[in-house]
Amino acid sequence: MKTFYAGALLLLCSVSIAQGTDIQRGNKIFKQSCSFCHGNKAEKSALNQSRPLSQMSVEELVAELKKRKEGEVIGAGNAAKSRLSEEDMQSVAEFIQTLK
Repeated sequence: MKTFYAGALLLLCSVSIAQGTDIQRGNKIFKQSCSFCHGNKAEKSALNQSRPLSQMSVEELVAELKKRKEGEVIGAGNAAKSRLSEEDMQSVAEFIQTLK
């Protein structure tokens, strides 16, 4: 029984560490590629053409990033978005949620 609890605790800790790393990666990407136009707290409307990112859910953010990466929506930040993997998009979207 002790082995079960130790294993469960180890699993929970590893999930927590992985999530922390994703948030850190999202933070790095956001600071390098997004904050200039969207603001340090994702509070700005970039070039008065977008909704503030801080008002969007993770799902909305990922969907919008994908549209821009695929060229469905054209905007100033498309070059930066074209380099993002799906994992990167998820990380950035999750990081933005921490700014609320």
